[in-house]
Amino acid sequence: MNFKKILPVIFVGLLAILAVVLVAKLISGAASIITGAFNAILGLVVIVALVIIVVWMFRYARKNK
Repeated sequence: MNFKKILPVIFVGLLAILAVVLVAKLISGAASIITGAFNAILGLVVIVALVIIVVWMFRYARKNK
């Protein structure tokens, strides 16, 4: 085997490895975005729940003076 026959095989192998790495990074990035969005939604739910609890506490206190 000479160098001219090995070079395309090495090149295709490197491209395949790079494609796998790129797909893995894209999937990892998508998972990060989904996790971040989920955390943001949970944060908003907690804030809304706290506001509802505070409003309820003040209404309860006003009724039972």
